[in-house]
Amino acid sequence: TFGGIFDGQNHKIYGITIDLDGSVRGLFRYIQQGATVKNLQIIGRVTPAGSSTKVGGLAGVNAGTIENVSFFGAVCGISQVGGIVGFNDVSGRVDGCAMKGYIRGSKVLGGIVGENDGVLYNCVNRANVNTVLASETLSIEDITVPRITSDEGGISGSDIGGVAGASSGVVRLCRNEGGVGYQHTGYNIGGVVGSSSGFMADCVNYGDVWARKEGGGVLGQMEP
Repeated sequence: TFGGIFDGQNHKIYGITIDLDGSVRGLFRYIQQGATVKNLQIIGRVTPAGSSTKVGGLAGVNAGTIENVSFFGAVCGISQVGGIVGFNDVSGRVDGCAMKGYIRGSKVLGGIVGENDGVLYNCVNRANVNTVLASETLSIEDITVPRITSDEGGISGSDIGGVAGASSGVVRLCRNEGGVGYQHTGYNIGGVVGSSSGFMADCVNYGDVWARKEGGGVLGQMEP
């Protein structure tokens, strides 16, 4: 758990590999309220086995502030899986972050955050979220990520979005450029957010979206 200030000064960390069993996985497991992580690029893969909930490229759970962080590679788990953060708590803020690569799981998946109860602001996703893999490997700059599963036909899921899988918080000025979902399966699938009971504004989607039901270009399903 991290409670300080981590300024990466725009350096890169290469070759992160996190694949042990368990939940709350990322470069940091927990970022505490009041803590800040900023100005960092990460290249690698976070693909834990076992329970694998709350999985993120940077952090499993964020209650602090994340600014100007990017992740290139693969992030995979079962639920609450995001390219930057698995679960963004009420006090958490994710600002100016980006993801490129591939994200896969069963439910509550997002290119930036799996589940958002806090604030997502000015983030860009270029990763494919729960789409079919075109080949055995996925190359992201210097890293080659192994195929995550041999069963392409098993892709399904719910609450899947290009930026956030599910959100009861705030999502503003966010953009998705990656593909989201798999043809003829899955529900609550959105180009920006899969399902929302919170606030959304000034968001745009340029990626393809596939779903069986409750699929939308920007938002899959919004609670009344």
